[in-house]
Amino acid sequence: MGLELAVVRVFKLGGGVAGSGFLVSTEYILTCAHVVAYCLASTSETAKKIMRQKEIPHQIIEVNFPIFTKGKIGQKLQTKVAFWQPRNNDENVQDIAVLKVVNPGLLPRGAKPINLIKIGNQSLWNNKFRALGFPKEGSDGEWAKGELRERVGQGLIQLEGTTETGLRLEGGFSGTAIWDERLQGVVGMAVKADQERPEAKVAFMIPTDLLLEVGDLANVCQVDGRIQQAIAILENYFLSDEIRYAYYQSLPENSIPLSSGKSLHEFPESLREMIQNLDNWMKENYSLLERFICFLLLHLQDLETLPKLCQELEKWLESYLQNHQNLMGALRKEKAIKNQQPFQVGEQETCLLVGAIEKSSTFLVKAWLIEDARNYTPENAQGCHSLIDEEDILINEKGTIISQKTTSESKKAKNLTELLQLFWADVPSRCNSNLKKISMFLPYKLIDRDIKPVDQYLSDENVPEDYQNLLGTECEVTVRFSERLKLSQKSNPYVGKFEEKWRSLASIQGEQAANIFHPSGISNVKRFFKQIHPNNVLAVRLTEMLQAEKRESIMEAFYYAGIPVALWMRSEAENLDCCEALKGVCQTCNCWSKLPEAIKAKRYEAWEAEVDTHIGNHLSLLWDDPNLVPPVQQLRMP
Repeated sequence: MGLELAVVRVFKLGGGVAGSGFLVSTEYILTCAHVVAYCLASTSETAKKIMRQKEIPHQIIEVNFPIFTKGKIGQKLQTKVAFWQPRNNDENVQDIAVLKVVNPGLLPRGAKPINLIKIGNQSLWNNKFRALGFPKEGSDGEWAKGELRERVGQGLIQLEGTTETGLRLEGGFSGTAIWDERLQGVVGMAVKADQERPEAKVAFMIPTDLLLEVGDLANVCQVDGRIQQAIAILENYFLSDEIRYAYYQSLPENSIPLSSGKSLHEFPESLREMIQNLDNWMKENYSLLERFICFLLLHLQDLETLPKLCQELEKWLESYLQNHQNLMGALRKEKAIKNQQPFQVGEQETCLLVGAIEKSSTFLVKAWLIEDARNYTPENAQGCHSLIDEEDILINEKGTIISQKTTSESKKAKNLTELLQLFWADVPSRCNSNLKKISMFLPYKLIDRDIKPVDQYLSDENVPEDYQNLLGTECEVTVRFSERLKLSQKSNPYVGKFEEKWRSLASIQGEQAANIFHPSGISNVKRFFKQIHPNNVLAVRLTEMLQAEKRESIMEAFYYAGIPVALWMRSEAENLDCCEALKGVCQTCNCWSKLPEAIKAKRYEAWEAEVDTHIGNHLSLLWDDPNLVPPVQQLRMP
């Protein structure tokens, strides 16, 4: 927290303690005007006269930092009153004084200015606070704690002690900083206690927003609403691919070691850790946090997604970065250069896209390997390799290859299973990473029908049986609708509907899977469609096993309802309680965007247990991410 490194005792001319103050820059200390008045006065009447004067007092005011005195008064620092805003009538309630340290070089080693947080219009109700003051003569400091309430008259905010044994804010706390435990910063200055009801433990503070209106205090204080505001904006999006992308884009090329022993290039474990680390480092006169916010905004604008988040990021930049358009322009150019040479930081997300596109009564197979899905866009095909090039491979409804015009390795394949095994074996020669994702695009009438589920394919049939793995245990395998691929310029309203639902999902990245999946029965297909068609139904889990006779109609309903994400159990899982089993899968996934990873884990458990009835053997996941599709220029009408 560091509050004790900033709090000072303010001494009377006679040597006693008049109140508290706190360091807000390397040379300025904030306190109450009435504390200064009592420093200079021998009686309360004299203090009241000083409070009524408009002229700034010229006397020396002595302070010290008790945390550094080790049980003795220690060296006192001389200060002069730099700003003076006394409460001299009912209209002027600010009661603020700013002391300027005469010789900043004498500040104790370790004394550290505390950051002020601008609270604006946000409510602080029930936020816990703590404060360090000096209620007794000769006190080295005592802590008070309680909860913040709301604004009262004259701009003040009420505070209230909430424990029977805790100190109330009383004389000696005047002028001290009020630390908000939730916002992790100073939100105001203690100004007075309720003297008429001491048993109530009620006091009041001047909020930072009013403090910063005195003189040019806003320019000399360390105002740090930016960190807390950035956290508040991004807390629901921390696990998103977009934030990870912008984070690595904002970093310098050289690795930066942190005091924790980690490197800045290791993706942080929490949002607060990420924001604070970025704000501690600079590049080309801008903090890495400012670069990160700009990169994220540019990336979201390019993707044409999350408009509400874009507005909040723009507002943050306008509030905390002067001439932010200059940085935006520079990073736009930098981003364009980086798009030509994608970054390779951390573990790559290598992805295989395989599509079976209907052509008359057969299906044209196309395949692409994306080296790193984190920085891939369909418009910029850098790092994307076509695995079939211009060759034609046709399969039938059972996945058997019936025609191919090729001279490559794919000619050895007799069916879709063998073709995927060849693609799997080809990955190491094309990129320095293991395959992490497989997306299988199929016409909805073929999904979970005669073509064997891809997650059940062996990765290599030539390996001895005891050592064979399934593709579903090696990587995240999902199915997708090939009808949603934009094969022509012709507009498709059903494609637009699923894209809009995906954008809605992306705006709640941090939401638990259990909260976003709509449970639906399928006994009546028409009723089922009506349940999942509304725009607020973004993801669906079936409460019944998907029987063979209903596969096509249910997939068709998903397509026309614009459902981008769906989870179901295949018909061979006869002895499992479908509703409870899928509900359990969703409940164990804290973030819906991590569901493919959770499904992979279930499939691995099933493979390890060698039990046919394990749920991991029977899961299918529709995961139609419109940002992870083949390159626009390589999609063509068959």
